[in-house]
Amino acid sequence: MRSGFLAMLFLPWVLQAQPTARVFIDSADAGQARLATSINEMLFDSPTLRSLLAVEVFDINGVAPDFSGWIHYTRDRGGEMISRYRPPALPFLICLNGQRETLRLRLENKEQLCLCTQGC
Repeated sequence: MRSGFLAMLFLPWVLQAQPTARVFIDSADAGQARLATSINEMLFDSPTLRSLLAVEVFDINGVAPDFSGWIHYTRDRGGEMISRYRPPALPFLICLNGQRETLRLRLENKEQLCLCTQGC
């Protein structure tokens, strides 16, 4: 009976969608490419953050080299995601909880990803 009560208590938390951080960059700018790399390193170093937050990086540089790591990296060659989310400047961070946008801001450092969660 006690385990059933605990399951009902935590079920809404388990069923919540994992927050998503959508990062928009232009890797032709060396600083923005370094930012994406440092975000990837931060996720590598923090299994807790990886479990709390999905990170998607959309790069408008169509000739960028391949990127692999903990982030989901996509070249936005056709500008589909840029036109859908319309970040006013690059690099830019958009936090989503499910389909609901919770935060939009210019990304200046990797630590700002923690704003997409309830804190790191």
